[in-house]
Amino acid sequence: MKHTTSQPLAREVHFHVVLLGLRILRHSTSLDTGASWRLKDQILSAGLVWFYRPPRWSYGGNKIQMRAEVKLLADVAAALQTVAAVGTKPTPSLVSLQSKQDLLLLLLGNEQTRLTVWLLPFGADQERKHHFLSGGHDTAPTEAALSALLRTAWAESPALAVQLTTRFQSPRLASDVRWQVLNSPEKVLDEPDALHVLLGTSMPTDVSSLLKYLLFWAPVNPITAVTYFLPAYGNHPFIIQYAMRALEGHSVDVTFFYVPQIVQTLRYDVLGYVKRYIIETAKFSQLFAHQIIWNMKANAFKDEDSQVPDPVKPTLDMVMEALINSFSGADKLFYEREFTFFNEVTDISGKLRPFIMRPKPEKKQKIEEELRKIQVEVGVYLPSNPDGVVVGIDRKSGKPLQSHAKAPYMATFRIRKEKGDMEAFENEVSEVSQNGTISKETTYEVWQSAIFKVGDDCRQDVLALQMIAAFRGIFNSVGLDVYVFPYRVTATAPGCGVIDVLPNSISRDMLGREAVNGLYDYFISKYGGEDSLRFQEARGNFVKSMAAYSVISYLLQFKDRHNGNIMIDDAGHILHIDFGFCFDIAPGGVKFERAPFKLTAEMVAVMGGSTSAQPYHWFEELCVKSFLAVRPYVEALSHLVIVMLDSGLPCFKPQTIQHFKERFVPQKTEREAADFMRGLVDKSYRSYSTKGYDQFQLLTNGIPY
Repeated sequence: MKHTTSQPLAREVHFHVVLLGLRILRHSTSLDTGASWRLKDQILSAGLVWFYRPPRWSYGGNKIQMRAEVKLLADVAAALQTVAAVGTKPTPSLVSLQSKQDLLLLLLGNEQTRLTVWLLPFGADQERKHHFLSGGHDTAPTEAALSALLRTAWAESPALAVQLTTRFQSPRLASDVRWQVLNSPEKVLDEPDALHVLLGTSMPTDVSSLLKYLLFWAPVNPITAVTYFLPAYGNHPFIIQYAMRALEGHSVDVTFFYVPQIVQTLRYDVLGYVKRYIIETAKFSQLFAHQIIWNMKANAFKDEDSQVPDPVKPTLDMVMEALINSFSGADKLFYEREFTFFNEVTDISGKLRPFIMRPKPEKKQKIEEELRKIQVEVGVYLPSNPDGVVVGIDRKSGKPLQSHAKAPYMATFRIRKEKGDMEAFENEVSEVSQNGTISKETTYEVWQSAIFKVGDDCRQDVLALQMIAAFRGIFNSVGLDVYVFPYRVTATAPGCGVIDVLPNSISRDMLGREAVNGLYDYFISKYGGEDSLRFQEARGNFVKSMAAYSVISYLLQFKDRHNGNIMIDDAGHILHIDFGFCFDIAPGGVKFERAPFKLTAEMVAVMGGSTSAQPYHWFEELCVKSFLAVRPYVEALSHLVIVMLDSGLPCFKPQTIQHFKERFVPQKTEREAADFMRGLVDKSYRSYSTKGYDQFQLLTNGIPY
């Protein structure tokens, strides 16, 4: 069992095997002392293997499974106590196994306590109600005890020692683990997490002689690799070479997600490694190349009118020129078709500007007139939908959107998508380019509406939605039954972008204008009575989406949460849009919205009508679990933001990263963090500022609530 899977569902099987070994040891009366010692040593090692990787929550929402796992851990700990005498007393040839056993008991207790929080997130009251006691170690071990056990952990496996820092918040332990890594880096070359222990957030002064080991170190995830290009690491050749190797070790489908961050690292690309990576990767993926070009165009200027160039503009221009010049043959034709098509679509917004003060029907007629002029070439796509080709345009779908000085508009396109992955789509584009035909057996078609904006910076929305997608990935990794919909936004030029329209959705603002008294009445009218199956399904969807968006809204500090920026889809999910105010900025610079997130009486009405209702408790539980699920990823999530800090986005202030990390309360235990999030839910519901901001929006912009 030296190599075990990292899948949480394997926990039960793993410890059943350990428990079986302990029972065999207990009843093996015929074994001599040496054989008993060796068997116990192997069993202890098998138990410790589970802790070579970061802590994992129980997968999914099966509480019977969770209870079984907690009970099993207690059984293993109890079985360890029954065989405590074996191997505890050293002989001339055998060392004591006591410290190894103490380490396993400590880790079992920590795991048991964590899983109990996941199972019963409301704490001791819930435990008593369910007649359930964890038996885990609620008292954190002393720093001296951890340091003593560290020597045992390092001797067993350096990976185990490194992961102790993810389970126990101890400055002394972190310092001791780093000392071990610093003195024996060759022992942790297979552990990417050990590199963060060694380097931290900037280049330390005591590692210069060890950086040669980076040539052999296991690769970190792509976004961590990107951060090693930052000035904090001094452009050291070994670090940059390692970052390049880590990036190249991931498929383009993965690095595609990090295009905004990769472009930003060109600011610090003194040695030209990032430029080379972009050009080389573009040879394997035209979609990657196009996204890079659009993102570089969007970041070339600091203002929406392209008057104030960003200091990185000369570098972006040089890389863009080199990238475009590298295209040849079919790739060059594909690039020209795609960018010509998209320019024609976005230019309609500019042609609409002289009509801003005209009546809506006249503006709509102008949009439809321009849409009829556009020829859909083979293989072209919307930048926000790189996984599908445009096969048609609804010429009558043009719709002008409200704006005082700009001319955004919406249009609907027929998109053909592959049932496979992005690579399959690229193969399809290549095939279409050559023979003009396509097999319909592996494709399907959908209508997709998109908003085209000119003179409106979309990059902040891009970052917010990228992070929402990252949160969704974390939720999915633990099988957490919550819902978010990170719709797609692509910034294509200074102040320009394309935004996918949420399908089958209506804003809460529009519901109010249709004289709906409240969300609960809307749910009743749309899905039937509260006892109906459709209503219960819609309520469930509402709760799942409310929980996820509430936690994300708190962590990313979404503001301007008036009813025009909150949508409801046909299935009952609540969805958030428009992220122009997040992190450390608020509308008008004044923080009217003081609540951690928006939780109003009408939202609670849908969730049972009171804080004692079962659906509301379910909402609280999902909020707590969502928060617990994302806390271990605070560093990776902050990396997405750190690389963007010099981009000039208005949401960033000097303390943005510090404030962001503080919202994860990393110093708290899991139980304390669960209580903290439940307190935020209560604070949000009782906040008067939420209603005050809605009243302000009603008076100033006529948005009902």
